[in-house]
Amino acid sequence: MVNWHFVVHIMPRLLRACGVTLEISMAALLMATCLGLGIALGRLSSIRAVSLAAWGYVWILRGTPLLLQLFAVYYAVPRTGFRLDPWSAGILTLGLNSAAYFSEIFRAAIQSIPAGQAEAAAAVGLAPLQILRRIILPQALRPALPPFVGQAITLIKNSSLVSVIAVPDLMLTAQSIYSVTFRVTEVMVATGILYLAITTVLQIAQAWIERRLSYYTVR
Repeated sequence: MVNWHFVVHIMPRLLRACGVTLEISMAALLMATCLGLGIALGRLSSIRAVSLAAWGYVWILRGTPLLLQLFAVYYAVPRTGFRLDPWSAGILTLGLNSAAYFSEIFRAAIQSIPAGQAEAAAAVGLAPLQILRRIILPQALRPALPPFVGQAITLIKNSSLVSVIAVPDLMLTAQSIYSVTFRVTEVMVATGILYLAITTVLQIAQAWIERRLSYYTVR
């Protein structure tokens, strides 16, 4: 049986650690979103070298384990003289890894827009950057949203791996509590509740944005 009094007792400490998880996840999400869009545009570039470089990035980052990438960034990169603290290494690794997945989401969404729209915009004198900003990206937002949120949820759950490099996130704090109290069930239940709360908020935000997009589409 779960001792709910113990769950309530440890919740304040876990909530503080949850703040660390959120900080790392949101910083990595911002980085992954910006970098992922750039990589997606690189994949779609007519310059073969740029397209191949973007493809290679996605191939490597999607084809190797996140934990291996985390160890590479935290332990191998400092050998080059560029030192990283655990927080920076965690954010950088999560951001670089997720960018590869976001790039494929953005690329698919952009390619779903009929090419004739860009051609028509170019015919009336719009520059490529204007076409992208005013025509392509606003329409690509809706098909990209569900997989984007799904990958964002995966990023948050994957952030638990930063505990292996001693970042005091939610998972490391949970481990430190049950290693002393030996109440593994209660600690894992409380930790699971917090992760579920975070991901539920993202899903609610997704539903709200989709409703708003539908409203403006109808209008």
